[in-house]
Amino acid sequence: MELSQNPPFSSSGPNGERVPRRDLLSGIASALMVGITGKTADAKSQDKMSNKTENREKQKKHDARELEPQNGSPSIGSQPIIKAKHLVKGDTVGIVAPASPLENESEIDYTYQWLKKIGLKYKVGKHLFDSYSDFAGSDENRIADFNAMWADPEVKAVMPMRGGNGAARLLNGIDYDLIAKNPKIIVGYSDITSFLIAIHQKTGLVTFHGPMMGGFFEGSYTYHNYLKAVMGNKPLGLITDKEEKELWNPEGPPTRHIIAKGKARGRLTGGCMTLIRQLMGTPYEIETEGKILFLEDLDAEPHEIDRMLYQLHLAGKLQKAAGIVVGECTNCRPGSSGRNSFPLNFSLDRILEERLRDLGIPVIYGLRFGHSKEKFTIPLGVMASLEATDSGVRFKIEESATL
Repeated sequence: MELSQNPPFSSSGPNGERVPRRDLLSGIASALMVGITGKTADAKSQDKMSNKTENREKQKKHDARELEPQNGSPSIGSQPIIKAKHLVKGDTVGIVAPASPLENESEIDYTYQWLKKIGLKYKVGKHLFDSYSDFAGSDENRIADFNAMWADPEVKAVMPMRGGNGAARLLNGIDYDLIAKNPKIIVGYSDITSFLIAIHQKTGLVTFHGPMMGGFFEGSYTYHNYLKAVMGNKPLGLITDKEEKELWNPEGPPTRHIIAKGKARGRLTGGCMTLIRQLMGTPYEIETEGKILFLEDLDAEPHEIDRMLYQLHLAGKLQKAAGIVVGECTNCRPGSSGRNSFPLNFSLDRILEERLRDLGIPVIYGLRFGHSKEKFTIPLGVMASLEATDSGVRFKIEESATL
């Protein structure tokens, strides 16, 4: 028995042409769809494609969120600037060790005496005296101490005892939401650079690149600048050669050198180059666009400084800055690392000249901050101006760093 087949043509078009059965059925279905939904089949198909695209984008965002630290952190990027209240006599500071351990418990005795002399009380982290390999305790205990100080309503400032190594291991564990809701002063340098940059960029809080507990000498340049920064609420103003000479280097020559002339204004950011480099390619990578970038380091040979500067250059961090301030870079000379130096290692001055003079922005070198024996305190996130002209160098912090 033969099976009947539907004819390939089953109707006529408006001009008498034969219309395939499948096209006729498709047309009927489309007409019904327009009547029910107000959309053609093509429009419906486009909607499906749009929905699929939207769902894919949602999934991408979901996947991206799963890759971020799971601690309620704000997304990386510029946040509105927030400031802590300045310290007054009777306030309590929290002392922690988020990086390397204290060498001995007597190291903190001077800190206690110094805080008492300036009228501040203190609390210490539960694990302040721990030691675990190269760190002041396990990652879990160090970050627990750090977050606890931000949660404590009595504590008005969080003060790391020292740098060294290990602070960057804790960045994903910092409670950035807690910090944003409870702004407090935090001061440090060296390894603590990673904390200062991450906290500032994640929360908008002004952080302070300055001396840590135990690094003060009453009446010194460091002492005066530190108290002015954290126990005052006015702009730090002009950082002058005259002040440096009177308080630290009365007989010495000027320390500031111009690498490239120009004028700039922008918010401050920066710190120890080794740590800035360590953050490259992470969610905490330094943001420099339109900012005055300050850089310094310790015991790095000139070729190592060159390597770090060139990485920042390749990443666009130097070119995007409004201006650059380079510190003394303590003991950054050939052979300073104790390793075998390249036989024709350039001087630090030459490295800085070659890497920084042609950026089209003002660049100065030789200011005292960071690892310098005497140092001024620099707040990250406040407005500053830089002038490098035939008349000399003018570096001014224009905005108050505290309330």
